[in-house]
Amino acid sequence: MTLRQHESLGRPPVPVPGCEGCAALAVRRDEARARYDRSAETDANVLLRQHQRRDHAPGAARTRRVFRYVPYVIAQDQSAEPEYEARCVSGDETECGAESGVRHDPEVVEEWQRRHTQDTGHLRYRRSFGDYAVFEAQEEAPSGSGVTPRG
Repeated sequence: MTLRQHESLGRPPVPVPGCEGCAALAVRRDEARARYDRSAETDANVLLRQHQRRDHAPGAARTRRVFRYVPYVIAQDQSAEPEYEARCVSGDETECGAESGVRHDPEVVEEWQRRHTQDTGHLRYRRSFGDYAVFEAQEEAPSGSGVTPRG
């Protein structure tokens, strides 16, 4: 009978012989049962089942993972052009709201601002810059950072 079939019958899990983790959880369950603490007994059964799935199920050794710290840097994505934009926020009661539109050259946006100021006398703008960023693995850590390069 497999572990899953055994669990589906609603029976308490049976400790694996020789396993200290199973034995400790079985003792915990037995102590709870002796105190008539059904909640603690159920908790111990749940923990024992989780332990058995993690450490004793077929292929359990293959499902373990090792995580290593890999330093990353955030860099501008060179495959995408940055975007620039300006919006006129001049006005006493309400903003003008005129916009340059999204451009890939900041000089084009500045020229739009100059012309708009010349035409309207407006002097205040909200400028926006946008770009795309990517995370890149850092091959060499900066000196003195305490971070070792991945290898």
